[in-house]
Amino acid sequence: MTDTSPAAAVLVSALMDSREVAGYLKVSESTLSRWRTDKKGPPYLRLGGIARYRLDSVDAWLASLELHEHR
Repeated sequence: MTDTSPAAAVLVSALMDSREVAGYLKVSESTLSRWRTDKKGPPYLRLGGIARYRLDSVDAWLASLELHEHR
């Protein structure tokens, strides 16, 4: 039996398609596609041959790119 309560839904990150992620990152879909090819963009899943991204994984990838300047 699957738990469909609102509390259970919080544990699952939303899946986004390439268009949504490109908009979220403010880059073109072709840039996102090139990053996938070069293996340097956010982690993704292949579902039925289509790239899908977990929102929490995209956010973690962004956090990993943050630079901290020390003066």
